[in-house]
Amino acid sequence: MSGGRTAASRLSGFTISVGVVTLLGVVSMPLLIAALGTSTWGTLALIQTVAQFGGILVAFGWGATGAATVAGIESVGRQRFYRTSLRARALLYLLVLPPVAVLLAVLTRGEIAIAILGAAVYLLPNLGATWYFTGEGRPLRLLLCDTLPTVVGAVAGIVGALITGELWVYLVGQGIGYAAAVVIDAAVVLRGALTDRVSVIPLRAAISDQVHAVSATLVSGLYVTLPMIAVQAFIPGLQPMYAMADRLFKYASIAFLPIQQFFQSWVPDAGGDLRRRARVATRAAVSIGAIAGVLIGALSPWASDLLSLGENVVPWGVSVPLGVAFVGIATAAVVGYACLVVVGRVRALAASTLVGALVGAPLILLFAILGSVPAVAWSVAVSELCVAGYQVWALRRALSTVPEVAG
Repeated sequence: MSGGRTAASRLSGFTISVGVVTLLGVVSMPLLIAALGTSTWGTLALIQTVAQFGGILVAFGWGATGAATVAGIESVGRQRFYRTSLRARALLYLLVLPPVAVLLAVLTRGEIAIAILGAAVYLLPNLGATWYFTGEGRPLRLLLCDTLPTVVGAVAGIVGALITGELWVYLVGQGIGYAAAVVIDAAVVLRGALTDRVSVIPLRAAISDQVHAVSATLVSGLYVTLPMIAVQAFIPGLQPMYAMADRLFKYASIAFLPIQQFFQSWVPDAGGDLRRRARVATRAAVSIGAIAGVLIGALSPWASDLLSLGENVVPWGVSVPLGVAFVGIATAAVVGYACLVVVGRVRALAASTLVGALVGAPLILLFAILGSVPAVAWSVAVSELCVAGYQVWALRRALSTVPEVAG
């Protein structure tokens, strides 16, 4: 009974953080569209998407597998693990910022200052400790240390944009919030550790340990980011509409995050039956993903009409395939990052994303060149289902070698 209460407490705790961020994001859309205009809002969405892809190289796998790793190691080694990751990610931030800024400058057709500022701002969250607090099973820390400063910064940016009508003002406000979250996260996690004489893991060794994890997130990020870039490059007139569809899809993914976070700390819990927990997690992910997918397909046209003030309405031809894609997204989020990581099959995780990229990327580019946004969305759906299918197959093979705990 106490275990059930603990699980419910963790899930509800993570849900609060995600709920606050999602609600703010949804509310901010019509406000920013009204303040900045549809075209500039589309530019903002493009900057966020491209910077998030670059952020995969900054996070370098820790954001993907770090939570499950933290949950599975002793508390004594957690600070050391985080400190090593922070050193590596800070270095990667400095290396990744210039190329991301250049790419954004090209895609935004010469808005250099906005490109540099946007890259600097939206790479910052990858220096935070969201995954660490998730692995600890400490949702209150996540809420107070990371979510709260991020939200305050976003609100400040929205108010500034409404007053000035300038995108850079919004970016500065959001950037201050992200920077504060990174500093507070590090201070809380490393409290008392800075004076400890603990051996430091060499950066080369730490980074090499993350190769499979980062390759998995990098390749998956490619076919997640590619549709937005392809639409911008080949069908620029429809970019704001696809940006709206993509944004609603991402908010659904964010709303699913508490489920993923819960299973990342629950599946590897010491003393549990790993095989049973992995199966329960997989079934839950597929079921919840299917329900959410139906809602995405059915409600996106109505929600986009409401949130964009009628300016960017997502058609059924785009919302339905993205709803189908979400089934794959939800399944892979749990099977990949909560189950395969725990059973030591990170390489299978990387292989699954490669399969998705090989299937989806050529289709996305082809249909973008042909000028069909619905076909681009169906390409996304096919790639996500391929990823999820491969991961489920890999997990079944892995679990066949894990002894079952008698109940």
